[in-house]
Amino acid sequence: MIRRIQRTSRFLKKYLPLFILGDILLALFLGMRSPDTVTSLKFLIPYGMFFMLFPMMLGVDIEELKLVLKDKKILFISVLINFVLSPLIAYAWARLFFVGLDPLFIAGWILKLVVPCSAMMVAWTGMARGKTETALVIQVLSFLIAIVAIPLWMLLLVGSYVPISFLFIMEKILWIIVLPLLAGISVRELFIHRRYGKKVFKEDIKPFLPPISSLGMYLVIFIAISGEAAAILENLHLIWILILSVFIVYPVLFLLAIWISKRMGLSYEDAIAVGFGSAAKNHGITLALALSAFGGLAVLPPSIVPMFQVLLMLAIWKLSPRIRHWFRTSVEQNHDTVMKS
Repeated sequence: MIRRIQRTSRFLKKYLPLFILGDILLALFLGMRSPDTVTSLKFLIPYGMFFMLFPMMLGVDIEELKLVLKDKKILFISVLINFVLSPLIAYAWARLFFVGLDPLFIAGWILKLVVPCSAMMVAWTGMARGKTETALVIQVLSFLIAIVAIPLWMLLLVGSYVPISFLFIMEKILWIIVLPLLAGISVRELFIHRRYGKKVFKEDIKPFLPPISSLGMYLVIFIAISGEAAAILENLHLIWILILSVFIVYPVLFLLAIWISKRMGLSYEDAIAVGFGSAAKNHGITLALALSAFGGLAVLPPSIVPMFQVLLMLAIWKLSPRIRHWFRTSVEQNHDTVMKS
C-alpha cells in the first residue's frame, strides 16, 4: 500500500501543471456545452474539499511547534512575510494594477496571498537541501495563525471590494481548516501508534501526502471553473493579468524572505525553508474558501495559479545551489573581515 501511495504521489507531482491545465480546459468545455450536467455535480463539492484538505492535514504534527522555540528569528520572519508583507503586497498590487477589474477576481487574488504556505513547501525545501524540520515548523505555525489571520485580513483588505462578514469567514475557516486538521491529527496518531510507527510514517508516507490531495483539488477546480465557464470566457484577459502578476509578485516574496533571513543571520538551510514557506502558497485552502465564501471569478486565481506556482518552485529549486553559494560566500567574507580586524 505504501509503495502504491508513493508511485501515485510521484506521478501526480510530476505532471501537476498538465493535469491542472487539462482539468481547466475540460471544465470550460463542459461548462459551456452542458451547464445542467455541471450543476448536477455541485453536491460533490464537500466531498472533493475534504479529500483535498484531509491528506495535507494528515501530515501536520503539532508537537513540531516546540522546535520554533529554538530560534525566534525563524518565527519572526515567517510571520512577517506570510501574515504582514504578503497580504499588504497583494492589496497594493490590486490597488495599482487591478483598477476596474471584477471585485470577486480581486478578492480571489488577495485571498491567494493571504492564505499561507502549502505542505508541498516541505518537499521543495528538502529537494533544495534545506532544513525540513524548519519547513515543518513554518507549516504548522502558519496553519494555526491562519485561523484568525485570514478572516481578519479579508475583512480589512477585501471589504472595500465585496461585502465581508468576519463571522462568516470564521465559520468557513472552521469547516475548511480546523475540522480537517483535527481529523488529520487523530488519524495520524492511529497510523503511527497502531499501524506503521513514527519512523515509517514520517519517512515513507508523510512526504508523499501533498500530491495525493491534488486528486480532490482536480474535482473542486472542475466544478468551480465549469460553473463559471461563461464568465471566465468573457474575461480571458484576467488569466493573462493573473499570470503576469504571479511571475512578478511571487519571486518578490521569495527574494524578500531570503534577503531578510540572510540579514538576520539565518543559515542557508533555514533561509531556503523560509523562502519556500513564503512563496509556495496553499492552493487547497484558498480554493475551498474562494468557492464557499465568494464564488464567481474569485475561484479563478486559486484555480489558475497552481500551474505557474509549480514552475516557479522548480525554477527556485534549480537556482538553489547558487543561493547556497551566495550564503556561504557571505559567511566566508564576514569571517575574513573579523579575522583581519
